[in-house]
Amino acid sequence: MPKRDPRYSIVIPIHNEAECLEEEVRGLVGELDAQAVDFELLLAENGSTDATFELAESLAAADPRVRVLRAPLPDYGLAMKIGMLAGRGEYIANFDIDFHDVTFLLAAGRLFAEGAGIVVGSKLMEGAEDRRSFARHLVSYGFTTILRLLFDPKMDDTHGMKVLRREVVQEYAPRTVMTRDLFDTELIIRARRGGVVVKALPVTVEEKRKPRSSIVRRIPRTIRGLLKLRILLWKERYGRA
Repeated sequence: MPKRDPRYSIVIPIHNEAECLEEEVRGLVGELDAQAVDFELLLAENGSTDATFELAESLAAADPRVRVLRAPLPDYGLAMKIGMLAGRGEYIANFDIDFHDVTFLLAAGRLFAEGAGIVVGSKLMEGAEDRRSFARHLVSYGFTTILRLLFDPKMDDTHGMKVLRREVVQEYAPRTVMTRDLFDTELIIRARRGGVVVKALPVTVEEKRKPRSSIVRRIPRTIRGLLKLRILLWKERYGRA
C-alpha cells in the first residue's frame, strides 16, 4: 500500500548543529504532536564538520516522519532548495533549527483558505515582536527596504519562517539560480511576478544563540547578490542575453 503524503513538509537546513540538534528536533516534534499536525520533517544537512549528519540519521531512524537529506557544501539556500523540492506535503514549510513556531504554521492555513500561495513570517509588520539586538533588527529593516526599492514596493520578509503550497515550490524553485543567502528571496520574487499571492503574519523572533555568520561580511555579499538578481530578472523580462 503506497504511503500517504503528509499535510505539511517542514524543511530545516542544518549545518554544524550537533550541540542543539537533538533537543530542538525533539522539542519541535513534541509541539507538532501536541497540536495533532500531520507532518514530515526534512533535515537538510549541508557541509557539516561535526556530528550533525550522524545525529540527524539517528533521529530519522527513531522516527519515520523524519528524513535526512544532504547537500555536499555548506550552502543554506541550496539545502533549503533540495529540501523543499523533496517535500511530499500539501504545504512546504521552512523553519530554522532555532526558530520554529507551530502556531505560525497552523495560522497560515487561514490565509491559504483566502487564496494565498505563500505565507511569510514578518518581523516588521504591526503585531510582530523582534527581541534581537538593535543591529540585527536594523539589518532586517534595511534588507526589506532594498527589496522594495529593487523589486516590489509590497515585499515583506523573505528570510525566516514561511509556508508555501507545494505546487508553488514545484513551479518556481527549479527556476531559481541563487542559493546561499538568497534562494528563498528569489523564489518569492519569481512567484509574486508569476501572480502568486504572498501574505504575511506577524511573528515574535529572538536569538537563542549567537548568529552563525558575521553580519559585516554578509551585508556586502547580500547586496551584490541582490543587484545580480535584479539584472538577471531584467534580462529575462526583456529578452537580453
